[in-house]
Amino acid sequence: MQKLAILCFLLIFLNNFIVQAQSQFPYFRRGHIPGTQIPRFERHPQGRQYHRLQLGLGATGAESIAFDCEGDGPYVGVSDGRILKWQGHSVGWTVFAITNPKRSNTCNGLNDSPAEQNCGRPLGLKFNTATCELYITDSSVGLVKLDRKGGVATPIATSAEGVTFRFLNTLDIDSETGHVYFTDSSFRYHRWEFRSINRSDRSGRLLRYDPKTKRVTVLLRGLSFANGVALSKNKDFILVTETTTYQVQKYWLTGLKAGTAELFIQLSGRPDNINRNTNGDFWISQNPTKPIKVNESGTILESLDTDIIVDASDVTEFHNNLWIGSVIQNYIIYTS
Repeated sequence: MQKLAILCFLLIFLNNFIVQAQSQFPYFRRGHIPGTQIPRFERHPQGRQYHRLQLGLGATGAESIAFDCEGDGPYVGVSDGRILKWQGHSVGWTVFAITNPKRSNTCNGLNDSPAEQNCGRPLGLKFNTATCELYITDSSVGLVKLDRKGGVATPIATSAEGVTFRFLNTLDIDSETGHVYFTDSSFRYHRWEFRSINRSDRSGRLLRYDPKTKRVTVLLRGLSFANGVALSKNKDFILVTETTTYQVQKYWLTGLKAGTAELFIQLSGRPDNINRNTNGDFWISQNPTKPIKVNESGTILESLDTDIIVDASDVTEFHNNLWIGSVIQNYIIYTS
C-alpha cells in the first residue's frame, strides 16, 4: 500500500508539473518548435473548393506558377527544362519556352538528374507587369528572360562576384525599377544535390539584378538554403526563406534599417517559395506542414490544412483563387 501511495503521489506531481510547464512554455505543445507561432485562425475557409489539374506532356515538378500581363496561364516550369502554358481545357498544356538552347527531346521526363546542365531546370517564374517579359531563375543556366512570344530564353546573368551560379532558385520583380530580386540557394551544390545541403552550408545568397546597368549585386550572404523571395507591397523590404533553418528573413531596402536583415518568422516546416498577394499578405509554402498565409508583421492568418495538398512548393493567389505547385507531383492544385 505504501508503494502504491508513493506511485500515486508521483503521478499527481508529474501531471501538475506538465500542466504548469505547458502554461509557461506553450510552444512545446504538440511538438511545436521553440520560436514558432501557434496558429489561431480559421483552417477551413468556407466555400473553398480544391481541384487537381494534371500537367500532361509527360511533365512533372511544377516548382512555381505565374500568370502573364493579360491574365493568361498558368505558366509552370517543369523538371525536364520546359516551360508549359495552360491553354484551357479545349487545348490543354503547350510548350511555351525552354531555358537551355542545348535542350533536346531526350530531356523529356527527366527529374533530379545531372542532365539538368544540358536540359535546364526552370524554378522561379515571374512576369514584369510593366514590360510583360517573363523572367526565370533556371538552377543551372542562370537568370534568363523571354518576351511574350516564348521560345528560347536569353541569359542575362550567370554569376555574381566571380562565382558561377549552380543553384538559382526563385525571384521577384519590382516592375517600377525593373530590379529583379533572386536567390542563389548554394554555390557549393547543384540543384540535383539538394539533399546534401544542411544547416552548416551557409553559402546561400540574396541578389539583385539591375536591367539598366546589367549588374548583379549581392544583398545578403550566409543564408542556409536560400529559397523563396517576395517583395513587400510598399517595396520597403524583401522576404527570403531559409529552408534548412525553417526561417524567413526580412531584408530592409529603405528606411533607417536599409541594408540590414532580421528574423521575420520561425516556422514549423521547411519553407519553399513565398508570394505576396494584392493585399500585401504573403503565402509561404512549407513541408511537411501545410502552406500558411501571414501578414507583414509575421502573424499567421490562415493555414491550408487539407489532405488534398500532399506537397507544396508554391502558392500563388490570382483573382482570389489559389494555385499550388509541387516540385515532385505531376499536377498542380487550384481553388474555386
